[in-house]
Amino acid sequence: MNAKEYRLAHAGKLMVIRREECAPLQAADFFDFDSVETHPAGLIVTGIFRNSHRDHMMASRVREANEREIAWKTEQSKSLD
Repeated sequence: MNAKEYRLAHAGKLMVIRREECAPLQAADFFDFDSVETHPAGLIVTGIFRNSHRDHMMASRVREANEREIAWKTEQSKSLD
């Protein structure tokens, strides 16, 4: 997948950092997809995390959040309000 295809597929999506399968969810692992760029090692994703913090990571280390994770994140956000 090239950067343009990745951008089209993930624009507006809630993303999550890939952790070990048994690792508990953490609110800090979630981010809103912002952009993607090419790099010799692969695609680099820029995400917007809590408090509008931006960070960059390899696309291979992130994925779209699933419905269960989105529900969990929504609940966590409500408890912070």
